[in-house]
Amino acid sequence: MFRITKNGASVGMIEAPTYIKQHSNGSFVLCPEPEASGIAFAGSVYHLLGREPLENAETVALEEIDAGREIAEAQEAVTTSARLTGQISVAARLYVQTAADIPDAAALEMPSLFRTWVEALAEGSLLAQGTIINDGSTLYRVVQPGGVTPQEHQPPHGEGMLAVYRPIDATHEGTQDDPIPYVFGMDCRQGKYYSLAGALYLCKTDMPACVWPPDTAGLWQWEVA
Repeated sequence: MFRITKNGASVGMIEAPTYIKQHSNGSFVLCPEPEASGIAFAGSVYHLLGREPLENAETVALEEIDAGREIAEAQEAVTTSARLTGQISVAARLYVQTAADIPDAAALEMPSLFRTWVEALAEGSLLAQGTIINDGSTLYRVVQPGGVTPQEHQPPHGEGMLAVYRPIDATHEGTQDDPIPYVFGMDCRQGKYYSLAGALYLCKTDMPACVWPPDTAGLWQWEVA
């Protein structure tokens, strides 16, 4: 990850810089880093410090940073604060969207920070294993080794997608007083209580990626509480 700075102040952060140079006709074209005079970021052109000048472009510097440390620091700051409401900083949103090791409980404290399924489709970029997507207000973690590139006909909530995306729920204790709302495809644990359509059920055995709702007839794995 790289931090973009201007006169010592942060302009933004980027995973992979988009390097550009100016063509003889005045237009900007993509190029390898050694040939670059600047970068494109957030719809603007910036001149890179120490490179061939670019007309009417502000000069910035690129600083490579430790993404893991930056994400850990941001996660600590977010999870120890009160539940986030209202607008959030662009930097914090970038951190959680690129992190692959945010615990379930921490993720559920900040659902609005994660990339939505619509946004993921629009970007069309590979989602790394462990990253989290917000699909219809339910968080899903990418569990497929090597990650996945979003496809419109394969949403996280879709049938047959449990080997790719797994729904997250860690906000409930799973007791009779605090049952876990059942979500199709979630990991159900023996001895925990789950709720569905106003009814309470006891899970009798571990059921990873469970596709059998508690109200399914004839299943010994569920018991009406």
